[in-house]
Amino acid sequence: MQKVNETEMEKKIEAKTHEIRGIDHIGLTVPDIEEATEFFKKVFNAKVCYDVHTPDMPPQRGKSAKRNVNLPEGTSIDHIRLLRIGNTPCVELFHIKTNKQSVVDTIVNFGLTHLAFYTDNIELSAKKFVEAGGTLCSDPHPLPSEIEGGEKNYWVYGQAPWGSLIELISYSSGIHYPEKSEVDRWTPDC
Repeated sequence: MQKVNETEMEKKIEAKTHEIRGIDHIGLTVPDIEEATEFFKKVFNAKVCYDVHTPDMPPQRGKSAKRNVNLPEGTSIDHIRLLRIGNTPCVELFHIKTNKQSVVDTIVNFGLTHLAFYTDNIELSAKKFVEAGGTLCSDPHPLPSEIEGGEKNYWVYGQAPWGSLIELISYSSGIHYPEKSEVDRWTPDC
């Protein structure tokens, strides 16, 4: 009996020390960190947390960069900046020097396909998005599903000036969670 109690106690301690609290940040490679920073500031009121690596420092490359982030040979990281947007995970911007780069500009490709930002005023956010140099794929339109649909629930995709997909979404009419839903989706605080 004593052995079972010790094992249960060890499991509880391990669970508490290995608790995953959520997403800390999202990494995004951009062609120009200053341009991307200005875009995120103008559209999303982003704030710079800090530069992790600056162009004044030696670039990150070689065996350690290969080991740490699987950076291909002949490629280097010369700038990394962390941004905070409201009460959400941070966005980590990377500038990488290489001869082989492409843009994930559609959700068809594997990997991180887009960032989505919650907004209380999708029309104003869409306007700021365009004013800052982005291109909308359409006008904001109602969320189509029974679960996410509602009078004030809208979304729109757009492309940042460098081509990455960004979604604007608002569901202030609420979400109609199915009975089998295990948890409500995380939504930024007002």
